[in-house]
Amino acid sequence: MEPMTAQHIRDAVERTTPWREASTGGSAVAAALEVARTAPQDVVDRLDGATRIVITGAGSSLYIAQVVAFSMREQANLPAEAQPLSEVLLRPDAVFAGQATADQPLIVVSRSGTTTEALEVLKAARERGQFSIAITCRPAARMASLADIALAVPEGDEKAIVMTRSFLSQTSLLMRLGARLGDPAFARDLDSLPQHWTETEPFVQRAFELAATNPSRVVVLGGGAAFGLANEAVLKMTETSQVPASAFHPLEFRHGPMSVCEPGMLVIGLLGGQAETAERRVVEESAALGATTWVLGPQGPGAGLGPIARLPLALYALQALAFGVAVARGRDPESPRHLEQVVVIEDE
Repeated sequence: MEPMTAQHIRDAVERTTPWREASTGGSAVAAALEVARTAPQDVVDRLDGATRIVITGAGSSLYIAQVVAFSMREQANLPAEAQPLSEVLLRPDAVFAGQATADQPLIVVSRSGTTTEALEVLKAARERGQFSIAITCRPAARMASLADIALAVPEGDEKAIVMTRSFLSQTSLLMRLGARLGDPAFARDLDSLPQHWTETEPFVQRAFELAATNPSRVVVLGGGAAFGLANEAVLKMTETSQVPASAFHPLEFRHGPMSVCEPGMLVIGLLGGQAETAERRVVEESAALGATTWVLGPQGPGAGLGPIARLPLALYALQALAFGVAVARGRDPESPRHLEQVVVIEDE
């Protein structure tokens, strides 16, 4: 197959449903922020009085939980942690350090609201008398009726199998919900996200240019809240193109994984905040070992925003990269291999 140019790749990606939906992320985020700002005060009070907040999901929803849990800890000093749905379902005593109590609210994230594990986790929480919050894009889904309260962003829903604007909107909702208890500057940054959406264009174009190089492997480095975003970027790459891809905390990359660095591979750094200087050195070391590198940091989209608030903008560019690499390899982002939109587990 002849190598494709960046423009050919872009043209092909823009014809796909996943990209058309991803491109409306700004309006979906705006709707999500409004849901968070107007959520009942009781929800905020529950978070404020919590001794532990467990945020859980599967696949992309787990990575939403990872981004949000760190955001809540750093920006609002809330005792939030991310756990896979499977751990909450199969090992609840370990997750909740014994019996779950009223001051340990559970937040369950599911785009469809019908993922089997999400429903089972909420049923178990109800049986324990544990307060639960459902975050979904489908307000009429079964999950919403199982939780004590549901916060839904229908504008973030999608026809595509892979998550794009649903990830951006649900992440923004939960970060903004936590920001009601945190730094007002962080809340203002989040509220301004939709206004910064046009700033992503140069980085989206760069993503298609990098896709045209058809990287042999992709590594995404991110610390703090950016680690969850790195995991989501890697999942998009894996789902759509099957290119080997991995996420690491930046300094951890030195401790063995850096051995994969070579010409033809791509290392991406999601940088910012007080750790930026130390983490940037790892990206520079990767370049010295032959890897192509790309930094999405303070000079990236949303340059005037804080390092956590601008993460949704960086993800949009990373979605472009994943779809671009898929097209460059002859894959169809509309039909990722072996996948359906919702994981439903039939009773044995």
